[in-house]
Amino acid sequence: MSFTYLGKIEREELAPPGEVKLLRLARVLGRSPDDLLNSARRLPADVIRIAQSEPSRYASLLRMTKALSREELDLIIHHVQHEVTRIKHDKQNAKLLSFRAGGGG
Repeated sequence: MSFTYLGKIEREELAPPGEVKLLRLARVLGRSPDDLLNSARRLPADVIRIAQSEPSRYASLLRMTKALSREELDLIIHHVQHEVTRIKHDKQNAKLLSFRAGGGG
């Protein structure tokens, strides 16, 4: 990508490049891919696929959070991260106990 091309994007003379180019650019610049996609106002393809797996549930979840401040949303994200970690840990423990009970340990 030339500096001229990037300058035109920054001045909004051209639309941001597609996700593949943005991801490559993030890697070259040592930046977070999500930050670059966010700057381009794009959702990562994996997030779109996740939302499409259960459209009404994810739509409902997002709509519930639309009136929250940035700080409130960060608090919700922190709670969800904690809960997801707990659930994964519980699943791993259950799998380990099942393995041991079956004579594998």
